[in-house]
Amino acid sequence: METFDLEQTARIAALITAPRDEAWCENFLRAAPNASFTALTPQIQNGPDTLPYFQLAMPDPGQFIPFSIVHVMDYVLDRGAGIVVHPTTRRDQPPLWVFSFGDILAYKLFQDFKGDPKVYNDKTPPNPADREILKAAPSDSYLPPTARAALGRFMRGPFGHPDPRIGLVTGASLSPRQALMLNLRLSNYGGDRAKLDAALRYLTWFVPKSYSLIPLPDEWPDADMAPV
Repeated sequence: METFDLEQTARIAALITAPRDEAWCENFLRAAPNASFTALTPQIQNGPDTLPYFQLAMPDPGQFIPFSIVHVMDYVLDRGAGIVVHPTTRRDQPPLWVFSFGDILAYKLFQDFKGDPKVYNDKTPPNPADREILKAAPSDSYLPPTARAALGRFMRGPFGHPDPRIGLVTGASLSPRQALMLNLRLSNYGGDRAKLDAALRYLTWFVPKSYSLIPLPDEWPDADMAPV
């Protein structure tokens, strides 16, 4: 498939006025990676969630400089951003789609915006009786340096974390079987589980949807975790 594919652009144009359902989403995500869009100015802008997004839009009639998701993917990941696709260059309608940083990372790693198909298609239930947990550091192929850097910048910035670190844990009691562990502890949030869970949900923006983020137990040290 071409990096810039006007046939995919036409498929998306036909979806703009169609009712949104599961088939609509599948068709959009199939066409989106190589469709030819135009880039807006500024190219990267914070969204309502305060997170940065590369701004793409369906092109106006006539000649335009083409941009596609696969074309800007590495640039976007290097800058810790997501991508938003607008139906018009005027941005006068709700976006067609908003891709998180983790969505773009998932496409880079798996050619699938939803993440690793082997993980999200695995319906094996967790085994809570098996409490063995193996600890390791995530490899660069599992969590590339660009993703580590984006997580680290955010944790040091808005979260005010002095030394953000990450690990990888594996166990039959987990769902999915592997999870990324961040050195955020319940004690950091005064024992308020709701606040800790909210912090972790916010950070899921940086990882594929098939990944899981869990906190570091209060009694576990973080010295053997990898800095981000």
